[in-house]
Order: sequence, then C-alpha cells, then structure tokens
Amino acid sequence: MRPARIRAVSLSDYSSVRAPAPRKGVHLPQIRIRDDTRHALPVVVAVVVAGIVGLGLAVASVVSRGLGWNDVAGICVLLAAATVAEAFPFPIEGVAAGWTSLATILLVAVAALYGWAVAGIVGFLTMALVEVGRRRPFSRVAFNCAVYVLAGIAAGGAAAGVADGTLLGLVLAAASAAASFWLVDITLLAAVVSRSRQTPLVRAWRNYVLSTSVPFAIMASLSAILVVLWNRSPYVAVILVVPLLATALYQRWIHGALERLREFDRLKDEFIAVVSHELRTPLTSVYGAALTLRQQKLDDQRRNTLLDIVSTEAARLGRLLDDVLWVSRLDSDRADAFIDRVDALEVVTEVVNGARTHLPPTLAIEIRHPEAPPPVAADPDKLRQVLVNLVENAVKYSGAGAIKVSLEPDGNRMRFAIRDEGLGIPFDEQARIFEKFHRLDPDMTRGVGGSGLGLYICKGLVERMDGEIWVESRPGRGSTFVFELPLAAV
Repeated sequence: MRPARIRAVSLSDYSSVRAPAPRKGVHLPQIRIRDDTRHALPVVVAVVVAGIVGLGLAVASVVSRGLGWNDVAGICVLLAAATVAEAFPFPIEGVAAGWTSLATILLVAVAALYGWAVAGIVGFLTMALVEVGRRRPFSRVAFNCAVYVLAGIAAGGAAAGVADGTLLGLVLAAASAAASFWLVDITLLAAVVSRSRQTPLVRAWRNYVLSTSVPFAIMASLSAILVVLWNRSPYVAVILVVPLLATALYQRWIHGALERLREFDRLKDEFIAVVSHELRTPLTSVYGAALTLRQQKLDDQRRNTLLDIVSTEAARLGRLLDDVLWVSRLDSDRADAFIDRVDALEVVTEVVNGARTHLPPTLAIEIRHPEAPPPVAADPDKLRQVLVNLVENAVKYSGAGAIKVSLEPDGNRMRFAIRDEGLGIPFDEQARIFEKFHRLDPDMTRGVGGSGLGLYICKGLVERMDGEIWVESRPGRGSTFVFELPLAAV
C-alpha cells in the first residue's frame, strides 16, 4: 500500500497524513494521524464550525455588496483553473512535503484581487468540487473545505491590509495573502497532527514550516506575478498557463524518473542479498566436500556420496546463474522468441521425465493430455524453460502427493496446467508472486529457499510467446499454475 501524501501548501487529508521526511539537521518524527483520530476530533470540529461561520459571513458580504459581470467572469475563470489544479497535483522532487497543488496560487490571486469574501467562497467551491468528485468521506470533505475557507479569508484580509493601488502594493498584497494562506494551512495541519499524536503543537508546527518553506516561496512568487498580470489584463495573465503546465509536467517526469532509479537501486540491493544468500549454501557444500575428499582417506561409498554433493550443488549454481542471465535478457529486452510449430506433448514429456530422476520418494508426477494434442506456436527452448521452472517449483513446495501436468486445447490456444498438493499461496500474495525477487518464504522458515526469479522469468517468457500466465491457489490445498499459448497455424 502506498503511503498517504501531503500537498506542499494545502492540506488534503487530515485522516491519512504522514509527516514529511527529515532534512539533514532537522528531526521530523514520522507522524500518522490515523493512529488515533479521536484525539484530533475537537480540532476537526472546531475547524469545521469556524469554516461554516466564515463561509456564511463571506456569502453575506458578497450578496450585500454585489459583483459586476466582469468580476463574476474573472472569478469563474480562476475558480475553474483552481479546481483543475487541485484535482491534478504534482510532486516536487527534493521537497519533503511531496505533492503540490497549484490551486493555492490561484486562490491567493483571488484573495488579492477580489477580497476575503470571494476568496473564502472560491476556496470552498474548489475543494468541495474536487473532494466530492473523488467521493471522499463526508468528514474529510468538511474539514478540507473548512481549511480552504479559513485560509482564503485570512489571505484576503492580509491582502486588504497592505493594498494601496500601486504596483508595489499589489506585490505586497499577493505576498501577504500567500503567507497568510500558507500559515493557516500549516497551523491547522500541525494542530491536527499534535492532537492526534499527543505531541507539542509548537514542534509539529515548526517541522511543517521547515518542510514546506521552499514550495511556499515558489507559490508566493508565482502568485505575485499572476496578480500583477491579471490587474493589467486578465488576457495577459493567460501566458502563465504555459510555464505552469510545463513546470508541472516536468516535475512529474523528474519524479517518475527518480522513482524508477530508486526502484532499480532497491532491486540491485535485493539482488545482491538474494544471490549472495543463494550462492553461500552450495558453495559451502562444494567447499566442504572438496576439502574432505582432499584431506581424508575415504572408502568408495563415502567418496561417491561427496562427489554427488559436488555435482548436485554445482548444478544448483548453474541454475542460479542461468536464472540471473535470463533476468538480464528479459530486463534488457534481449530475450527474443523464435516462434515455431512445437509438439507440446513431446516437450512436456521430456521435462517431466527429467524431473522424475530426482523426485523424492513421497512425490509422483503424472501427465494428462488429450489424444494427439495439436502443436503450439512457441519457442521450444523458452517453453521448456517455463515448464522446468514450474515443475521444479511444484516439487519444491510439495512435501508429498502427486504433481499433475496437463494439456488441454481451449479454442485457438493450448492451456498448460501444473498442479501440486503443497503449501498453497495466501490470497494477498498471489498478485505479487510473479514479481522479481518475491518469495513466499523469504526467511526460509519452512526450509524452502530460492532466488525469487523463477516465476518472474516464466511470466516474461510466456508473454514473449504471446501467451499469458496466472495462478489458482488456496492456502493449504495446493496451487495450480496455468499458462496459455496460441496454437500453431494449420
């Protein structure tokens, strides 16, 4: 499950917020408000009540003084733009607060240009349209709308206090409005966090101020530019759309690229850990057997036993290296499939006969197939590799019973199924078992090892042969791995 996110200058969810990651030299505790929202209930209720009162006063003020058609048109344009911006936030890489909504720029502009009452109403409508459209819980909608109402009113009041009709006054009004909007957001967020976690309010407030100061400076600057341009001509202000859109798209691209790099780095570390662990056991066995053969005088039976160990563990090392090579080919898109007419029954029989040579005495493998099954369109080597991996997987996780390998034509496709009577797969794990390095028993508590690459390789190879693969399993009742390949053209 992905962690919840905080937008840099707007509170988006009081019930699932995590504190921003710590910067160097700043201690930022990891805070999850959902730990106990009951403590935060008084703050939430107070904010909602204050928001309702503020919204009522704003509506009364607008109704009493009225608005011209030009003002209504400009407000509607800014409201629409703020709603779209709130609906599509973007991440700022390197900023602890994470996701940022450009709606705050537009709401601050409304506050500086049209006053506190209009800002409160537009803030309410912006958040309400987005949250209701997303079908959020009523408590979340009420709280977030109240936050935007109060922040908009505060921003409008601050702007009115410094505006004097000059260019400098407009800039100061926009800066004051941005600062007020930001401080209200941060203060209310800190209040909810501190109440939820029973931590000092001042510390929570300081942490959030430090983590959102960079996006605040950016927002304040852009708000001032928008206000100045809009005051001169709303048509001229439209030129800000292009750089804002470009910034949002670029930040999303940067964030996605860095996320992929972080994922590659994580997979690299996991690969080193898994392969090191898997190499250690066979290497230890080979080294121990070789040392014994060299230093001890042994009879033929013990010597043959040790040589069998060396042979078995060397084969295990070879399979591990083959898996690593297959993963490398798949990830670099070099595992090209050379499709040909393949006798599926012949390949299955070959794989099953090979597996029978090293089966434990409590296991048996049987093949079920129709009379003269039609050929499939597949790469014979890749089909063999998939079957070997799935059969060995069934053997590994089956203590006793029978493994059934079946072939069954299904329309214009051939269905292969490998069923075991082993441990089964938990339901919450079934969606992840085809991921790279994912293992059901990573700590080997059941004594079952593995690199976590076999099923990932199977999925990649089957897809390159225009097939699909899935699993059907119930915990404690075994598993059935199924994949389908197209039949060969007549």
